[in-house]
Amino acid sequence: MRTTVALPEVEMSEAWWRYPQDTMQPLLDGGCRAAYVPQLGAPMLLRYADCRAGLADERLGAMGARYFELQGWTEGAFVTWTRRNVVMLDPPDHDRLRRLVNRAFTPRQVERVRPLVTRIVTELTNEVAAAGRVEFVHNFARLVPLRVICELLGVPFIDQEQMHRWTEALSRAAGMPDAEARRAGDAAMDEFNAYVLAMIAERRRRPNDDLLTTLIHAEEAGDRLSNEELVAMVVQLQFAGHETTRNLIGNGLYTLLKQPDEFSRLRANRALIPRAVDEMLRYEPPITFTSRIAREAMSVAGVSIAPDQFVVLMLAVANRDPERFADPNRFDVGRTENDHLSFGHGVHYCVGANLARLEGGVVFSTLLERFRTIEFDGDESDWAAWTPLRGRERLEIRVVPV
Repeated sequence: MRTTVALPEVEMSEAWWRYPQDTMQPLLDGGCRAAYVPQLGAPMLLRYADCRAGLADERLGAMGARYFELQGWTEGAFVTWTRRNVVMLDPPDHDRLRRLVNRAFTPRQVERVRPLVTRIVTELTNEVAAAGRVEFVHNFARLVPLRVICELLGVPFIDQEQMHRWTEALSRAAGMPDAEARRAGDAAMDEFNAYVLAMIAERRRRPNDDLLTTLIHAEEAGDRLSNEELVAMVVQLQFAGHETTRNLIGNGLYTLLKQPDEFSRLRANRALIPRAVDEMLRYEPPITFTSRIAREAMSVAGVSIAPDQFVVLMLAVANRDPERFADPNRFDVGRTENDHLSFGHGVHYCVGANLARLEGGVVFSTLLERFRTIEFDGDESDWAAWTPLRGRERLEIRVVPV
């Protein structure tokens, strides 16, 4: 049994954040199952089987605020939110909160959102068609899920850009934040908390036909969300509900443009769109990694893990594992065996997975229907750095309507 001391070391450098699959490819090629991250004092799992097993292993608990505590960030509004966030909690608290929100994201409930998604995508596509070009990441990929989740929660249109500014600050705080990013994350969280508390108070006085009212009145065995839990849940839905789907859409179009043969294949056979969306999620996932904490001594991937040990699960690399995926570095819009880990696995499987797939499907169906040409317009940007939310900094495109 190996220990973390004997593992190859991985430096969380700027290049690692921007190109995780490329920087880790030599380790995969060398047969490594794990590496060691000195900055976190933690082992990192690289292989699909180990990451999937780790996501389902009850001995590996949710990370809470540990990732930030390891960086010396132990207090403030942002860290407090992470400690209340359902994604960061273990059962039974996780299960109780998850049951109260699950009903809003079943396949049947999400399918009812299709007209809303279609309307928003159509409106944005009309604007792109009129202009003939767009910076796609900020002015399209970002706006689709932002407007969808805001309308579902009942956030007025006039406030939606403010929602984005707050979640952008949270995204910058979620990686390896410097002092300024921490201050911005705390300030955004304070303002977000105040806004959501005011919304909750208003919905208690005047219930509405929206997701926030549903959450306020959600009840399971006599249990309801407290105000603090409601705020944490709404912020998480807002944050995850548009930041990650923005990356799915932006990363997906970028990958299609870089793989013109696959783009042509998809255009010729639009029935492949659901498979293509999952391949986008596998090939360039919206989230690079997730983390867990060992509840007891254990062994994972031949690595001895001590109780209370922080463990990194490298999802972006596991999704390219040749032991699980045939020709894993090939982007294949028709891939059939594609049980990727981009939505996680086990009890923390992404509650919004059905909605993200729906939004991605509507976006790419509409783009292919409306435009006979979509191509790069100007110099390419780079991948964002210092955040586990993986996306392009920008994506300038030119379009020609059908």
